[in-house]
Parts: sequence; structure tokens; C-alpha cells
Amino acid sequence: MHNSISSNHALDYYDQDVPASNEKPLTKSISIDSDAADSLQRNQFLSSDKASTAVLSPNAYKSSESSKAIDEKVDANVHVRDNASEKTKKDEDIQMIPENNMFIVVPALVLTLFLAALDNTIVTVALPTISEHFHDASHSFWIGTSYSLATNAILPAVGVLSNIVGRKPMLYVSVFFFMLGSALSGASQNMIMLIVCRAIQGLGGGGITSLVNIIISDITPLKTRPVYTGLVASAWGIALVLGPILGGVICQRTTWRWIFFINLPVGGLAISCLIFFLRLLPVRRQSFRTFLKTFDFFGLITVITGVVLFLLGISLGASSGRWSRPSVLPYIIVGAALVVIAFVYDFNTKRNAVLPSVFFKNINSLSLLVCSFVHFLNYYLFSYYIPQYFQRIRGDDPIMAGVHFLPGGCVLCFFSITVGLILKKLGRYKPLLYIGAVACTAGMGSLISLGAYSSFPKAMGLTTIYMFGSGFFFLPPMIAMQAAFPPSLMSMATATLMFIRNIGGAIGITVGEVIFSQRVTGAFHGNSSIASLSYEQIQQYPAHERDHIEETFASAFRTIWIFATIAMAIGAVAVLFVKSNSIVQKSEKVPAKEQKNEQV
Repeated sequence: MHNSISSNHALDYYDQDVPASNEKPLTKSISIDSDAADSLQRNQFLSSDKASTAVLSPNAYKSSESSKAIDEKVDANVHVRDNASEKTKKDEDIQMIPENNMFIVVPALVLTLFLAALDNTIVTVALPTISEHFHDASHSFWIGTSYSLATNAILPAVGVLSNIVGRKPMLYVSVFFFMLGSALSGASQNMIMLIVCRAIQGLGGGGITSLVNIIISDITPLKTRPVYTGLVASAWGIALVLGPILGGVICQRTTWRWIFFINLPVGGLAISCLIFFLRLLPVRRQSFRTFLKTFDFFGLITVITGVVLFLLGISLGASSGRWSRPSVLPYIIVGAALVVIAFVYDFNTKRNAVLPSVFFKNINSLSLLVCSFVHFLNYYLFSYYIPQYFQRIRGDDPIMAGVHFLPGGCVLCFFSITVGLILKKLGRYKPLLYIGAVACTAGMGSLISLGAYSSFPKAMGLTTIYMFGSGFFFLPPMIAMQAAFPPSLMSMATATLMFIRNIGGAIGITVGEVIFSQRVTGAFHGNSSIASLSYEQIQQYPAHERDHIEETFASAFRTIWIFATIAMAIGAVAVLFVKSNSIVQKSEKVPAKEQKNEQV
């Protein structure tokens, strides 16, 4: 792999067929005597410089002037080599920006990501309706799990593949799978078909999640990128708020199938705008032979298999509550072992690693990955279990649970965008990381005080504190990660961060389910059916039993918040090791009339 690649051709570090510099090798053959050879050796020219050659010949110059002339030639060659190296290094630090109509492209990208984010929240409120329709409640857990597994499985490959085939083809394929999965999910005739189709949808959703962030990085300079990335981050907040409300309205007013069908017209509009208006600089594609020699097939297959098996084992354990069963434990052990093997292999391979070691051996980027992992663990856990608190203890229906979530969601959206503007103005991200880490930790810790009979204003106020901190924590880690590496590594840095984020989210939801089920089951002497009771079912018990169940549920939620607070505190400590790199990076805009658009 070449040490540096000219950004003037918008190449990533995977394009190994491309010379490291546009400078032609400086080659000179001369005949010299022993004195001249000594002069060359003093400059270490013969042994180390690959850019020039010297050939000893019996026909030697005898004058001292020839030795002096050779010294001058050597100095000139070394000077040219150093200048070329310096020029290439500078070129690597310059990002070439394609010209785009940002008023069309950015909203289309945000809308595309919004649909993928919405499918994490809109389905949860429809699970009882879907289970009743198919008369199959035992497998309803897998409707969300299959989507999550597929999303996390595809994420490690997205950055690498987009460098090989191009961003736009990968985006179009991802949207195709997402919309195909949506159509088939809406048309499902049984629970098994729905679970499989949700996995297809998850493959597309994972690609969309990563590629939207990568493309935003491709079309914006680092200095102004926080503004656009803030808009992208707001899609998560909007989906978090609208998901339960929209899902409840659809289930009550029409059929649950429109939860999936709604993606088709909206997604079609978004992708149409991107097809006609999105312009990207072309990626220099590898030959098939080079692809076979350099692509990390072993690492990709190993990490995907490991992640799927590990999350599958945790999901099975959480749903059954029996972790020692032969059908659960082997998945977790083998999955974890495969992930470790993938990391060890990628840290030592000479191929283009799916999990590049540069991101994990650097204390700065490793700290950012830890922060992002912990934040999304908290965010997914929070967004999944706070609505459950409102519904299962306070008696909210899905729509009212979303309404009570509305203030916090609005705060999240507002500060996701505002932080981008602040970051552009300040040019520094570390103060924002401090604010986000402290506010998230304090907000999550404050939820510990929620009980079975806490007032709605108190619950809404405490959730808003966490959402305020989360608004400060969505954007800065992404910008800090991109600022820590040259443009040639930007897509892989973004994809790696997104992968770690989503793994954290999946683990957060599953660990929360484990804590809740274990706490409730233990309080009722192994009766696991109590943990699945709805608010309406709880109200059918006698008063003293009803109070005991509600107090137990509140205690289980409190244990979840304690776990989340400890995890977030670890993320706050990791912020201390993040370096303050400048977000001012050299970039050049390529006029539309001069640029070549990426081919599909």
C-alpha cells in the first residue's frame, strides 16, 4: 500500500493501482571511479533511494571535478525527491469538494436516513397488533431483532465496498434492499416471512446509515461540515419522537402493513432527487485482479459471522431468560471468539482491512469510538425503555407515550442542529464533548429517581435533561474522528464509527431486556410471564398484587438506569483522552463544469 495518494483524483487509500505521486521517477545512469563512489556513499544514495539509480562501470572519471559534479547531481536528485514527497503529503491533506445543489441533496439524504432511523422506532408500538394478526406472539421479538442483526452485519463492509465500487452504486443498492424489504414486509403472510423480510430491510438500512454520513463528508469541507452533519443527526431525534406516534396512528386508523408501505413513496422521492442531483467525484476503481489480492475477505466474513452469532445469542438469552442453555451459550462464545479473531487478523494483515488497526491503536480515535459506543448504548436503551415506562407503569397508549416524549425529542433535534452551528463558529469540538458527556451522565442518573408514582411533569423534565446532553453528543465524535485523519481515510473512519455506534445500540437494548426480565422474574420466584404483562393486564390483578407488580417494574427500570449511568460515566472519562484537532482543513471545490460525476 502506498504511503500517500493524491487527493486531486479523489482516491482513497485502497486504490493501489495508482502511483503515489504524479512525479516521474528521476533516473540517471553514470560511470564513476572509486572517489566518486565514496561521494555517493556519503549521501547514502546507492542504498536507499528508489527514485534514482547509479551504475558503477570500469570506465571511470579520473578528475576530482567529476566527483564534485556527481555530488551536485545527488543533491539535486535528493532535493527533487524531497519536494515530491512534500507535495504528495500536502496533496493528501487537501480534500476535493464536488459542487452540489445543497438545498436539494442534503434534504434528500436526511430524508433517506430518516426512513432507516424511523424503522427502529415505528415498529415497536405495532408489535402487539402484528402478533395478534398472525396469532404468534412468541416470535414477535424477532421482528426488531432481525432488522438490528442485519444492520450491524452489513456496516463493516460498507466503507470498504464504497471505496471499490463507488458511493452512489452502494447507496442505490442499499435503498433498493431497504425498499424491497419494506414492500415484502408489508405484504408478509406469516410471522416467519415478516422476520426474513425485515432482515432484508435491515441490510439496506445499515448501508443507508453509513453511506449518508460518508457522502455528507465527501461533499462538504470539514469546517462547514458540522452544520450539515447536525441536520443529519436531527433525523434520529425526529424519528425517535414521530415513530411511536406515527406507528400508533397507523395501527389505529388503518392497517399495520402501512408501517412498511409508507417507506415506498417517501423513499422513492428521496432517491429520485439523489439520482438526478447528487454529484460525487469518481472513485478510481480497482481491477478485479487487484480486488482479489487486496480485499479483506476473511476479515469481513469473520466479523459479520461473529457479530451476528454474538447478538443472536444475547437476543435468545434475553427472550428465554436461560443463558446456560445449549441453544444460547455457544452462540455468544463462538461469536465473541470470531470477533476477536477478526480484530487480530485485521491488525496484522497486509490487505485492506475491514477494521483498520489505525483506528484502534490510536488513543485519540479509540477514545472517540468508546464515547460513541457508550452514547448509542445509552441512547437506544433510553429510547426503547422510556416509552415502556410510560406505557407499562403510567398506562399511556402508544400515541400518548409519544406525546410525553415530545419535549425531549424537540430538545434533541434543536441542539443537534445548534451544536453544528456552534462547532462551525468555534472551530473546536472538545468543549461540546464535555457538555454532552456531563449532561448525558447527569440526565441518565436523574432517571434513577423515577418511581411507580412519579408525576408526568417530573418524568418529562428528567428525560429532557438527557436529550439535551444527547443533542451535544451526536455530532462532535463524528467530526472529531474525521478531523483526526486525512481525507483518504475519511470514509473508513466514518464507517468504523457507525459500526461501533450501532453495536453499542444493539447491546444496550439487549442488556436492558436482560436486566428487566431477570429483576422481575427473580422478584416473582421464577415466574417469567409477569415480565411481559401490559398495563391493562396488570390492572386486572387485586390492588395489593397490582401495586407489587408496578413497584417491581419501577425497580427494574431503575436498575437499567443505574447500569446506563455507569456506562455513560465511562464514556465521560474517555472524553478526557480525546485530542483537540483543528477542524480547519484545506479543501478545493471542483466546479460542476470541470468535474466528472461518479458513474453508476
